Order: sequence, then structure tokens, then C-alpha cells
Amino acid sequence: MLNYFVKLKVSKHSNNQCFTLVELMVVIAITVLVGGAIFANMRSGGRSMDLNSASEKMAGIIKQAQMMALSGKQIDSSRPEGGYGVYFDNSTVPNSYKLFANTSQPNDYEYDIDDTEIQTITLSEEVRIVDPSQTSIIFKPPYGPIYISSGEGGIPLTGADRVLILLQHLDANFYNYVRVNSQGEIDVRKTE
Repeated sequence: MLNYFVKLKVSKHSNNQCFTLVELMVVIAITVLVGGAIFANMRSGGRSMDLNSASEKMAGIIKQAQMMALSGKQIDSSRPEGGYGVYFDNSTVPNSYKLFANTSQPNDYEYDIDDTEIQTITLSEEVRIVDPSQTSIIFKPPYGPIYISSGEGGIPLTGADRVLILLQHLDANFYNYVRVNSQGEIDVRKTE
């Protein structure tokens, strides 16, 4: 009887169900393909997230300028007559933009080198401002009319006017834009 169990045991081991080399190669190939696709999507998602973060930060800085103008924020113990604004500089690499108080020539409603700089924000090297048609947006106190400038004095936004600041992620060719309309709404939109 013992021989029977031993024979049965031996026959079970000799009849193992194993993977063939071809089956293993197929499983490895499928795993590599799926892993590559997941990795590619993660990189693309990371780039999209970088662009979204930069766009949201820019919108936040523009809102900060608006709130400073509306609240009457003081610089050097006085409220700047020319308001607060954001200057977009796409001549630098990487691009940057500045939050500033319009103090040097308050009635020109544009950024001047002598204006009071509050903060400079530098974009990452992968994100850039795509040739803005305006170089600055200024919110004038006390009610916050909005002026845009392309370097020749500011003009007010009225009616259906709006400003679009286009941002691009260079590696993935993704685009977002920050939109400011004449009513003071500031938001981020994705381009398709």
C-alpha cells in the first residue's frame, strides 16, 4: 500500500503544470506594454498638473492685485493712486510676472521700472507665457476699474472686453489661459 502512495506522489510531480517559455515571454511583453502606457500617462498628467498649477497661481496673483486695490492696501503709509497690477515679462527665460503698486506715474496705468515691486514670480522652465498682447493689468482703487497696457499707456476694459494670458507647457504642448473680464472675474480655462 505504501508503494501505491509513493507512485501516486511521484506521478503527481512528474505531471506538473508549468509555464512554457513562450507563455512567460508573452506575460512579460504584456506587462512591459501596460507599464509603459501607465508611465507615459503619468508623465503627461504631471505636465498637465504643472501647467494647471502655474495657471492657478497666476490667477491668484491677479486676484491679489485686485483685492489690494479694492481694499485700499497701503504702500509706504499711503494708498497708491494708480492702483495695483501684474506685469507679464516674457522677455526673460524662464518667463516671470510681477505684482506691483502703480506708484511712479499713477495716471499712465502701466508698469514702469520705478513702480513699487511687491513680488516677482518666476515660471518653471517648462512653462512659458505665450506672447501676451498686453504687458500689464492694473486695478485702480477705489472701485477697481481694470486697465490693460501693452506699453503705451493703459486703456480700460469695458463691456464684453476681456484679457487672455496664454500659458504653454513646452514639453507636452498643453495650453491654459487666465481670463480677466471687464467685470473683474478672473478664472483659468483649458484650451482644447
